[in-house]
Amino acid sequence: MDLAAALTGALNGYSQATRHIQIDTALSGKFVVERFHGREAVNESFRFEIDVLSNEPFLDLNPLIGSAARLRLATASGERCWNGYITHAAYADSDGGLTRYRLTLESWLAFLHLRRNCLYFVDLDTEGICERVFGDYPEARRRYALNDPLRTYALRGQYRETDFSFVMRQLSEAGLSFRIEHAQDGGKAPSGEHTVVVFDRRAEFARGSTIAFNQQDVGDPDGVMTQFTERHRIVPDRVVATSWKASELLALAGQAQGQPDDGAPVMPVREIFDGQRAGRFDTSDGAQRYADQRLDALRLPKLTHHGAGSSRTLETGKVHTLTGYLGKTIEFVPLSIDHEAVNNLGAEIAQLLERGELEQGLYRNRFVAVPAGVPIVPPYRDRPTVSGVQTAIVVGEPGNRVSSTRDHQVRIQFPWMRGTAPLPGGLTNTASRSNPAGHAPGNHQSGVLARLAEQTAGPNFGHSFTPRIGAEVVVGFDSSNIDMPVVLGQVYGGHVQPPFAAGEGSSANHPGTLTGMQTQTLDGQSGSRWVMDDASGQSRHEVLNAVANSSLAQGYLIAQQGAVRGTYRGEGFELATQGWSVVRAGEGVLVSSTARAQASSSQMDIAESVGQLKQAVATARRLDGSATGAKAGGLAGNPAQADFLKAIDPQQDGKYTGAVNGQSATRPTATQREGGEPVERFAAPAIVLESPESIALTTPASAVSYAAEYTHLTVQGDAHLGAGATVAGASNDAVSLYSAAGGVKAIANQGPVSVEAHTAAMEILADQSVRIVSSEDRIDVLAQDAIVLQQGPSRITLKGADITVETPGQFLVKAGSHPFPGPATTSPSLPALPVSPSPGEACEFLAGGFAGGGASATAAAATSSLASATAAAATPSLASATAAAATPSLTSAAAAASPALAAVAASAVPQEPAPASAAAAPPASPVPFAPSAASQSAGAARPMPSIPISSELAGPPSKLPPPPPSACARQLQPAKENDYAPEASSADYYQTDASGHAVGDSHGRAIFLTFASWKGKFDIEYSPADTTLTATVLIQLVPKDQYLVDGNNQPVLDAAGNPTSVPFNGDGPVIGGNLRQYSRTIAAATVDGFQRRIESCLNRSRYYLRPKFCPRGGACTCKVSIAMKVKFVTTGRFHKSVDLYPTFSRADASKWGETQVTWDRNTRAYVPLATQNAMAHETGHLFGWPDEYFENGGAVYRKYINEQGLVNVQMNPLTDDWQRTSDTNLMGQGAYSERPAIRKYYMYGFRDWLKDQNGIEWDVLK
Repeated sequence: MDLAAALTGALNGYSQATRHIQIDTALSGKFVVERFHGREAVNESFRFEIDVLSNEPFLDLNPLIGSAARLRLATASGERCWNGYITHAAYADSDGGLTRYRLTLESWLAFLHLRRNCLYFVDLDTEGICERVFGDYPEARRRYALNDPLRTYALRGQYRETDFSFVMRQLSEAGLSFRIEHAQDGGKAPSGEHTVVVFDRRAEFARGSTIAFNQQDVGDPDGVMTQFTERHRIVPDRVVATSWKASELLALAGQAQGQPDDGAPVMPVREIFDGQRAGRFDTSDGAQRYADQRLDALRLPKLTHHGAGSSRTLETGKVHTLTGYLGKTIEFVPLSIDHEAVNNLGAEIAQLLERGELEQGLYRNRFVAVPAGVPIVPPYRDRPTVSGVQTAIVVGEPGNRVSSTRDHQVRIQFPWMRGTAPLPGGLTNTASRSNPAGHAPGNHQSGVLARLAEQTAGPNFGHSFTPRIGAEVVVGFDSSNIDMPVVLGQVYGGHVQPPFAAGEGSSANHPGTLTGMQTQTLDGQSGSRWVMDDASGQSRHEVLNAVANSSLAQGYLIAQQGAVRGTYRGEGFELATQGWSVVRAGEGVLVSSTARAQASSSQMDIAESVGQLKQAVATARRLDGSATGAKAGGLAGNPAQADFLKAIDPQQDGKYTGAVNGQSATRPTATQREGGEPVERFAAPAIVLESPESIALTTPASAVSYAAEYTHLTVQGDAHLGAGATVAGASNDAVSLYSAAGGVKAIANQGPVSVEAHTAAMEILADQSVRIVSSEDRIDVLAQDAIVLQQGPSRITLKGADITVETPGQFLVKAGSHPFPGPATTSPSLPALPVSPSPGEACEFLAGGFAGGGASATAAAATSSLASATAAAATPSLASATAAAATPSLTSAAAAASPALAAVAASAVPQEPAPASAAAAPPASPVPFAPSAASQSAGAARPMPSIPISSELAGPPSKLPPPPPSACARQLQPAKENDYAPEASSADYYQTDASGHAVGDSHGRAIFLTFASWKGKFDIEYSPADTTLTATVLIQLVPKDQYLVDGNNQPVLDAAGNPTSVPFNGDGPVIGGNLRQYSRTIAAATVDGFQRRIESCLNRSRYYLRPKFCPRGGACTCKVSIAMKVKFVTTGRFHKSVDLYPTFSRADASKWGETQVTWDRNTRAYVPLATQNAMAHETGHLFGWPDEYFENGGAVYRKYINEQGLVNVQMNPLTDDWQRTSDTNLMGQGAYSERPAIRKYYMYGFRDWLKDQNGIEWDVLK
C-alpha cells in the first residue's frame, strides 16, 4: 500500500477523540500530532516543540505564526490543555505523500523577547512597571497574588533591554516569582488563553493532584511516579546587603541568617556580602527585606526533589501529594517539568512509519521540586550596565531659565527619550499603547532628576553651578546604573558659542589665550566674568560684573570686548566701577606704593612710613616747644600723633603678640625659619596712605576732611596752600601762627589787609623795629578815644581835639623831603606590510566574482577567461575610438566667428532634439551659491567690465601618480554599461524655507518643485587591465551668448562699439530690456580647461574599492580605483546637452557659464565672483547626485521629504549619507570654495553597480 494513502486512510479512521494528544490551530483539521517535548517552569515561559503529520506537503504556514493554538493531553478525568501561540512553524521532512511539520508553542511572554526599548518609568512600583510593559501586549493575561507592599521607585530605567529581560529583572529585584495557569477550555476554538500569576514568597499555592508512587508504570490513566529522590546541597547561610543613601548621608543595611540543620557539622560562615551601588534602598526595612529575599533565593537549592514518571496531572506552582513512597506521604511543589509524549496513531501508522511507539503512544516527564512550605524566590539578575557617558538637555518650568532642587539636582532629558516634547529631531511616536505620552515631556515633569557633580562639595562649602534650562550636559551613571544619572559637566554645542571662543572659525584675534568663566542673568543679559589671560608676556587676570561695569583687573591691562583682546591700558591692577565703591577693614587699611623685592616681607610692613612718622613726631615736638617758648599757641595734637605712631610701629604696639592660630607670629630670616622680628599689624583700625614719591588727592568738585579731635599736618620741608579764590579759616578758639626763623608775611596783591580784634585788644609786638609803610597813599590810625604814640619817656597823645606832646628832652620839629620806597611783588616758583598574490596567481576569494558565474564560478574558469578579456580590453580599436571621441571638433566653428553674428530671436531659438540615447533634460537645478535675484537692482544695461579668465578654465593642480594596478582585481571580469541611469535620488516637494514652512510665490501659492522623475545618466565600465572603475558622462556643449537688443531687435552697442552681453540668470534677467540668443565659438583649449578642472575636483579624494569580506581582512591588497571623467562632444551620442554662456549669475543643470558674476548696486555693473566649482557641481547631478541644500529650491535627497511634501528640517541629518544642507560639500555650499569636499557616500552608486556585476560586497576607502 502507498504510504500516503495508508496514512490518509489511517488518519481518516480515527477522530480527534481517539487520540491521546490533540492540537487545535488556525489550520483546523490539517495536522495530527505525532509527538511533542516541552518544558514549563516557575519563573520561565513554557515552550513545546510539536511534530505534526499532514498529507498536504505544501501548506502555507504563514497563518500559523502568532496565532493561538491549544495542545491537549488526555487524562483519566478528561484532558489537560496547554494554551499558547505558535512562534515557529517549519517543514521538517517528507516521505512520499507524508509531510512532517514542526511547530513551537510558547506563552505570550515570548513576544516580550522581540522588543528592545529605552524607557524611563517614574514613581511606579514593580506591579505598576510590569503593567506599563504588559499593557502594550493585547494577549497579556496576568494576575498578582501579593501579600507584602511593594516599594515605589522614583526612577526605573529600561536601557537597551528587551521587555522580557527588563520585566524579569524587576521581578527578581522585588523578590517576586510567577507561574503560568492554562484555561482548560477544550472543545472551543483555540484562544491561547493562559494567565501569568505573579506571587511573592509568602503566597499560598493551590492544591494539585495526588500521585501514587510505583516503580513500574502499571497503566494508571493519570500515570504514576516511578522515580523520586532527594538532593541536598551546601548553600550560603548568610546575606548582608548595604547601600548608600545620599539624600540622608546614611548607609542602609540588612542582614539575614539561616539556621543550621539539627545535627549538621560545624562549618564556616558562608556569607554573601552585597555592597554594590548606591540608592538601592529607601529604608532599613527595605534593606532587610532584600536580604531575606536574597537568602531565600540562595537557599532554594539546599533541598530539592528530582523525579520522573507518567503523571499527566503534574503542574508547576501547585502543591502535589506523593503517596506510597517508603511508607510516607510527601507534599512538594514542582519548579520545572520536562514533558515528552508520543501520540497513539495506531498499529497501521506505527508499522508504516516503522515507529512502534506510535501504536499505543506514551507520556513521560521529569521534574525538579521543593518541599511544600519552602519560600520560592527567583535568583538575583544583574542589571545591564551603561558604558561611558552620555549628553542630555536640562529641562524645567516653561518660561524659566533655571530649575533645580534644594539638593542641587536638575531635571534632564536624553536625546533617545520619546514623548510629547522630545529634543529637536527626536521622536514623538512612542510605539506604546499603555503610555502614548512617552517619557519626554520637555519640561519640569521629566522624571529624570540628576545630581550635579562639583569639584568640591561639603556641608555649606564647595562649588555650586546650576546649568540653565536648555543647556547640554555630560551625564555619567553611578555604578554604571541607568537609574542613577549624575551630571558631570556641561559642553558647548552647535547653538552655544563659548564665551571666549577663539581659534579656527572665530573672530578672536588670539589663538585661545583666554581662560575663565562667563555668566548671564536669568533674563539673558550679561552677568559676571572671570578671565585669565595667558598671552606671552601679557599675563592678566580680571573679575568683572556687568552691574555698573564693576571690575578688578590685574597684570597686563587691556580693553577686552567679548573674546577679542583690545588695546593696551597699562600694567598693575585696576579696581573700577561706574557705581559706588567702598573699602572697609575692621583692623585697618594700608595703601602703599612702596615696592618690595620679590614680594618679600609681611602684609603690613610700613617701615618707611614708621621712620617718616618718627621724624614727624620729633619735628612737631621741637616746633611745639619753640612756639610755646615764644608764648605762641602750641601743637596740642602732638600726643595723638605719637599715639598713632605707637599703634603702627612694630617696635611698640604695631605687631602680633604670641602665636596666631598655633603658628609663631615672627618673620623668618635668611638664616632661620622663625626669626625674632614680629609680624606687623595695626593695633588700631587706622588707614595709612604711603608712597616713596608723591601722593595727590584731586577732585573737580569739593573735598571735605573732618576730624573730631585733631588734624595734624607735619612736613619736613615747606607746606604750601594755594587757592584760586578765597582762603578762609575759622577757629572756635584761638588761632596761632608761629614762625621759628623765617618770619611771617601777610600780603594782599590787590585789596586790603584787615586784621581785627572784635572784643579785646590787638597787639603788634616786635623785639626790634615795627615798620608801617604806605607807598601810594596814606596811613590812617583811628581810635574811638585816643591815640598814643610812645617811645621811652616821650609820648604824643591825640585825644579829642587835643594833641599832647610830652618828652623829658628836647622837642624838635623840622621840615624837608622824606621819600618812601615803593612796594614790590614777586611770583613764587611752584607687554607588516600586506601580502598580495603574485601576477597570474588566482585569488581564492575573487575567483567566484565573475559576471555570469557568481560565487559558483571556479578559479580555473576565471583564469582562462582573464587572458582573453585582458587582450580584448587592450586592442587598438579602443584607442582609436577614444581618439575619435576626443577630436577637437569644437574648433571647427571658429571660422564662423564674425561681428555680424547669425542672430536668432531668443524666443525662437530651436532646441536641438536629443537622440534616442540622450537623457531627458532634468528640471532646473540652481546652484546653491548664486545670489538672489531680489538682491540685484534692475536698471539700464552697462557695458560689461573686463572680466578675468574664470577659475573653471584653470588647469588642475599637479596630480599624484595613479596607483599601480591590483594583482587581485585583475582577476575580475570586465564589465561595461552605457547610458546607465541610477535610481532617482530626489523627490517632488514644495519649496521650503529654513523653518520648515512652504515658500509662496508672488500670489502666495506654494511653489511645487518636480524632481522625482529626474535621473542622472552616464557610461560606467570596469577594466581589469588597470583595475579601474570609470564613470564617464558625455556632455554636448552648445556655446551661446545673449545680447541686449533695442526696439529694432538690433544689439545695443557699448562705448567700445561691441554688443552688450548680459549674463545668464536662471531666475530671469536682472537688467531691463529685451534679450536675444546668439551662437558663438569657443576655443578647444578652453574646453580642455573645463574638463581638467571638473575631473580634478571630482577625483581629488582618490577613492577606491576593496572587498568587504576578504579573508585577508585589513591586509587585503585588492583595490579597484574609481575615476570620474567628463567628455565634451558636439555630435553623436551624449547624456546631456548644455548651453554655455560667457558669464552667468545663476546657472542650472542645462545652462552653464564660464565665469560667475553678480550685480553691484553701487557701480551698477556686473563684477566677477571668487573661485567656484559650479561645473563640477552640475556634473555631479549627471552622476545622479542630489543637492545638499534646499532653501533655494535644490534637488534635495528624497529621504528628507516628509508626508506633507516639505523638507523635514527637524529630522536629524543622516549618517554617512546625503545631507540636507552642507557648507563644505561639493553638492552644497562647498561648491563656492576652492576645494569642496567629495564625501565617501558620493561613491556608493558606483560601488553598488560593481556589486551587481560580480556579486561581491565592496567597501569605499580613501
